[in-house]
Amino acid sequence: MESERPLAPEEKRQAVALVLRSETLARADQLRRFLRYICEMEETGRAEEITEYGIGLNALGRPANYSPSEDSGVRVSARALRQKLERFYSTEAPETRLRVGLRKGGYTPYYYEVAPSVPAPAPDSIQPAQTADGVRRGVKRAAFWAAAALVVLAAGSWGLLAPRPGAILEDFWGPILASDSEVLLCVASPPSLLIKPYRGHVPHNVFPLQPEIADWYASLRLPDVGGQPYMYRSVDAPLFGDAAAALKAAQTILAHGGAYRFLPENIVGPAALRDRNVVLIGGPNYSAYAARILRSTPLTIRQDDTTGEEVIYDRSARSGTSTPFMPKRDESGKLLVIYGLITTFPNQTGAQKPSRAIIVSGITGAGAPAAMEFFASGAGLTALRARLRKDGIQHVPESYQVVVKATRDRAMPLSWELAGYRRMDRPPTFD
Repeated sequence: MESERPLAPEEKRQAVALVLRSETLARADQLRRFLRYICEMEETGRAEEITEYGIGLNALGRPANYSPSEDSGVRVSARALRQKLERFYSTEAPETRLRVGLRKGGYTPYYYEVAPSVPAPAPDSIQPAQTADGVRRGVKRAAFWAAAALVVLAAGSWGLLAPRPGAILEDFWGPILASDSEVLLCVASPPSLLIKPYRGHVPHNVFPLQPEIADWYASLRLPDVGGQPYMYRSVDAPLFGDAAAALKAAQTILAHGGAYRFLPENIVGPAALRDRNVVLIGGPNYSAYAARILRSTPLTIRQDDTTGEEVIYDRSARSGTSTPFMPKRDESGKLLVIYGLITTFPNQTGAQKPSRAIIVSGITGAGAPAAMEFFASGAGLTALRARLRKDGIQHVPESYQVVVKATRDRAMPLSWELAGYRRMDRPPTFD
């Protein structure tokens, strides 16, 4: 008997982890990406945003200009995924109580519980003799449930088998995620011209709107509070994407038992950022700390002279051998693909207690939250570790940079994945 019911986030992750690690989906990479994508969207409260186009773009690798009406790949994959889920629960894991399904006629996942099977006879009751086939089936089933128990206990995110929850994050974040850590969490703010209506007295330090700006402001149809809109200067208005990245960093630190102090960068002197655990969110064009660090790193963010776009540029590559990580736009100019940059290194000059700095920067407002989502994700860091080991690097480097590729919806990322990394031989200099 089946009954659909809401599950806690951890229960959902465990249910999906079992499927993603199964033999049934072992050779179905696209279906695993399909399931992972829709379940991540559902868990983050974005189930209504799951579309056939989004699945094709973010899970099945379709180009941005593909047409669902001409390409039935998502619909075919949805049917295949439903069949795989049915096979998994009927043959490979029939005793699983908490399950995930894919609704017919749509692409939204749902979770349900099945009634437990009839209990096995008590140890002192009379047992029928088992055939050889029955023994083999029992051995296979015992092996499956032993593996399943490990997944349930160890999976910290979609489909990941880790030594314990969060361990892989601690490997990459270092002392920042120590249970007794004290982290300085800083957000940089670009210089801005903000708009505000004034009634009556108008301060001397505001500016009237130019006609084209006034027309744009009027087109926003904001609530009419009266007065005339003026522009004023500010250095205290962080980008929404940077604030989202800072929130994710704070959640990650707290989840590992650490503590943080949240401050804007413009009130923190350079000396306060040395010899301590620091997470700083900001790009080199408006963060003094990021600009000084990225001067001596292999990867940096700069403007491309040909296109005028911000790109992530690789200084370590020979001339003509490397293409910058450059954003992509559609025919109308709308950004489709952007990038984020993570720079992390030991942040100490001789202090006895280890400390680390993590700088999170991005192209457009969505680059930084995409980078932070990747770096706070067990799935993302597992992909990074696999890439390192493939290149012969068995341990997390002391100093390194990571490029994250992402699709976006205005200031927020829709999906993210590893685009590249660079290992640094030594920490960057703070000139």
